[in-house]
Amino acid sequence: MAIILPATIVSTEFLFSSCKSDVKEEYFTDEIIKLLDEIGETIIPATSTSPGAKAARIGAFMKIYVTDCYTPEQQIIFWNGIDKIKELSKNKFPQLALSQKMAILHVLEDESVEYAKNKKSNTGGNGDAVQTGKGNSDKMNNSNPHFYPMIKELTLFGFFTSQPGATQALRYIQTPGSYQGNVPYKKGDKAWAT
Repeated sequence: MAIILPATIVSTEFLFSSCKSDVKEEYFTDEIIKLLDEIGETIIPATSTSPGAKAARIGAFMKIYVTDCYTPEQQIIFWNGIDKIKELSKNKFPQLALSQKMAILHVLEDESVEYAKNKKSNTGGNGDAVQTGKGNSDKMNNSNPHFYPMIKELTLFGFFTSQPGATQALRYIQTPGSYQGNVPYKKGDKAWAT
């Protein structure tokens, strides 16, 4: 144990130090955190049997993840996406009715699907840019993801790894016993948290 423990401390410290970036946390104002909570709650709403993304404090999670783990390029895409959501909602996303919020997110979902199709058609299907005669700017655009899948993935990841998501939306055993390869399933059972 004396040999293993220092190695795990060093490797954990290395892992978290590699997630640091230069983004300033002050970009994440209370207003932005509230907006991210509302976006998350629209993606994963509370139900009668489980909490929604707001209960998992998804906005605060995104603040930490974006500032600590996103590259500068990813952060630009993320902030451009937040600006687009603010523009589409006339800067009133948190105050909109659920149907209006869902309509905006459906527009963004459709846009991201179209973006992915165009990106794939501008490459050979294998990620390599095809020469289009438009110069290197096309290659740069092909390498950038659309912002909406980023926000959606952050919401899903943050929610299902949170305490409310793992223990109330999923089935959870804090300290599982021995391996059981054949667990009975009843229709409607929740998935297991890992």
